[in-house]
Amino acid sequence: MGALALYLFVRYHVQNEPWPPFHDREQWYKTKLLAKEGSPYESLSYQAHNSVLTAAFTAAKCLYLRGTHVGRREGCKLADMMDVPDAQMRRLGRWDHSRMTQHYSTGLPRQGARMLAGHGPEAGM
Repeated sequence: MGALALYLFVRYHVQNEPWPPFHDREQWYKTKLLAKEGSPYESLSYQAHNSVLTAAFTAAKCLYLRGTHVGRREGCKLADMMDVPDAQMRRLGRWDHSRMTQHYSTGLPRQGARMLAGHGPEAGM
């Protein structure tokens, strides 16, 4: 079970929080995924979000460097490994080139490294 599915299971089944009314789009859209307990329409503060992430990564003995942006960094690295062109990654993340390279991507020229190692230019080789 993924982390999101587990979170939703705990929130709506274990804590018995009522599901948002799906028939009313306005109510559903106001519901925050990461909400304060007992207040489904109020977002967590950055500090609360960051402290929960820090505790989770510390408990799992994982090192992460980008706080609440760890998902953006890992998503960019995954797209990089799949040889998604830089222009597409920048559009997906809404980054300029220097920000993406400095903060999120690995900066490794994967296709060139594969070719120099004799594996050809295709991804996955």
